[in-house]
Amino acid sequence: MKTKLLLSILLIVSFYFLKAQTVIEMGHPADANLVLLEVDSPDKADIIVYKTDDKKEYQEWQLKWKFKSWGFSNFSIYLTKDANDPLLTDEETGRKKLFNAKVYFTDSPDKAKYVDPDFRLEGVFRKVAKNE
Repeated sequence: MKTKLLLSILLIVSFYFLKAQTVIEMGHPADANLVLLEVDSPDKADIIVYKTDDKKEYQEWQLKWKFKSWGFSNFSIYLTKDANDPLLTDEETGRKKLFNAKVYFTDSPDKAKYVDPDFRLEGVFRKVAKNE
């Protein structure tokens, strides 16, 4: 009985989070699902992201992310503005962790987009148009 109740609660909570784009920023790249290089111009970016706290916006999935400090999230990211960030280099092997994408943060929800429509970011929900 307790197992069924716990499973039901877990399913309800996971359903809620599957409908949103919630993100937690990590302090180390090894702890993050994605490593993103923050750039200063939308022309240099792979993705343009709008940060929001509006539930309706971050449920749209189209690069409108709610940043959280703790709890459940869809994915975790490590953000850096330095392409030569020392945390990206593994001390033991000397290998450098690669960026998953270059990101630019916009103040306008209408400008949030994939710069290249064919670009894919692993683990990030995306709505795509059906070709009929």
